[in-house]
Amino acid sequence: MVKREVLIEPMTRLEGHLGIQAVADLEKGVYVDAHSFVVMFRGFEIILKGREPADAIWITQRICGVCPYPHGIASAMAVDMAYQAPPPPMGVLLRNFMHGAEQLYDAPLGCLVLEGPDYSEAAVKKWNPEWWEKARKAKAPNADLHGYRTIADIMEALNPLSGGLWLRSLAVEKLGRKMAALFGGKHPHVNSLVPGGVAKTLTPTDLEQYAAMLAHHVAFAKEFIPVMDDLLDFVLSMGYEESGARKVNLISYGAYDDPEAYTARYDEMSEWGLRRAVSPGVVVDGQLVTQDLIEINVGVREFIDRSYYEEWAGPAVAEDPAGNPLDAKHPWNKETKPKPGPYKAWDSKYSWAGSPRWEDWRKRVDGFAHAVEAGPIARMWVTAKAGNVPESTGSSLKFTLPKATVAGYRVAEEMEFEWKIPGGVNTVERIRARAYYHAYSAYVMYNQLLQALELVKAGKAEVWRRYEKPRDGLGVGMTEAMRGALAHWVVMRGQRIQNYQVITPSGWNAGPRLSDADLGPYEDAIVGTPVTEPSEGELSGVDVVRVVRSFDPCLACCVHLYEGERKIREIPIS
Repeated sequence: MVKREVLIEPMTRLEGHLGIQAVADLEKGVYVDAHSFVVMFRGFEIILKGREPADAIWITQRICGVCPYPHGIASAMAVDMAYQAPPPPMGVLLRNFMHGAEQLYDAPLGCLVLEGPDYSEAAVKKWNPEWWEKARKAKAPNADLHGYRTIADIMEALNPLSGGLWLRSLAVEKLGRKMAALFGGKHPHVNSLVPGGVAKTLTPTDLEQYAAMLAHHVAFAKEFIPVMDDLLDFVLSMGYEESGARKVNLISYGAYDDPEAYTARYDEMSEWGLRRAVSPGVVVDGQLVTQDLIEINVGVREFIDRSYYEEWAGPAVAEDPAGNPLDAKHPWNKETKPKPGPYKAWDSKYSWAGSPRWEDWRKRVDGFAHAVEAGPIARMWVTAKAGNVPESTGSSLKFTLPKATVAGYRVAEEMEFEWKIPGGVNTVERIRARAYYHAYSAYVMYNQLLQALELVKAGKAEVWRRYEKPRDGLGVGMTEAMRGALAHWVVMRGQRIQNYQVITPSGWNAGPRLSDADLGPYEDAIVGTPVTEPSEGELSGVDVVRVVRSFDPCLACCVHLYEGERKIREIPIS
């Protein structure tokens, strides 16, 4: 075996900087080992102790500037539950509109600005020159919809700073932020989320402005999806099916609450969870094992075997409000106790990320704890499979975007989309699901906007409901950020935060292994990935970067890479 180590660090992500160590077997032409390590500690859970629970709604949005709103909504839902403060239907819809706006801006950001450059002319010419020659001759099947004649033209349009798709993405992202700011006061870090609803005086003009900006996203989706399908189908045809492939273990908390169903009550969470436009669920080895949000919550564990933390005492919260027993590793029981350790100690603790797992505590499959993957592919897979929404066929998600005549876009008429459950999870299909999630979010926002107009007609425009805060309470807010399942847990004692925990999507995906047979999702996806770049001389790690980028671990423009004691050098990913 001829081994070659690649160390890429830092690679920025949601909560700081990410490093990846990978080992390639050049004789087999694949990566055979990997370690994912987070190199920054922030300690929001410690900052929040002793504070008013509602403070967490604004403080936790500072966890991320890319996706602050999902943190805000997860926190607001946790506090709604602890305070027993359900919002009125219009308050739920305004929360959904802000959430949808952020997803609409974030999907093009991931696909075209963060992941797209890995498949741009600049990158492909350098690392996969044989792809480029074939791309120049490959006609784009959907050219009449998006305007790019060949696959090479699409790759050229993904060149950073100059490519047409790259630049158009910036305009669409800006519009999404404006939509969120319309109801949130600003974005990032919206001001209007409060327990019991939204602090916003709603006017008909607000809904009209949101609808006008939404039309741009509807029109954009009709070009965005076809161009991504053409590019990604070509990449698969180059033999990239095994890149980032791993067992189909997925988790989705669901999103976009039904305004008439959401009550913020824990004992009713199973029911209102199933009414979401994006379905909750856990998939183990390709099988949808549960859609019950209470069961999903009780099964969450966070281990620190390979993380820079100390263990904590036994369960302070013995059972959930529904009477289900809680494990000591459940977030309502976890304590954040940082303990720094040595750098790159692969046989010991090597990351500031924990290792979340979902335990099959009701023994529907095997009763074990599983490393499940979060992200758009989990949302789309579960929603398509579950059959909770009319758009679900059991094997696909089929929906139609309405007519939208917007200057600068090629397709005005309504268009049907169908995201089909793929044969497996890999680098390409993660990116495809992210693109389709943009279109599905636009579809959901359009229909919920119609609901909002009906509520206005019926005189039900109330956006906040008065409540009386209890002395003690438990709360959990489970939602979806663009990068996947996000939840906040709060324990309130004496109207103050006794414990607060957050598990982010990148926490699910970037966490370190628990053993050599139980890798974190990033690590697992890298192992078995083929080396497609020339193997003579130094490896750049471009295939590793593509795998990790497919999970969308937040913003980055270049990586630092070194091997052994060699001098660190910068290699732009584009």
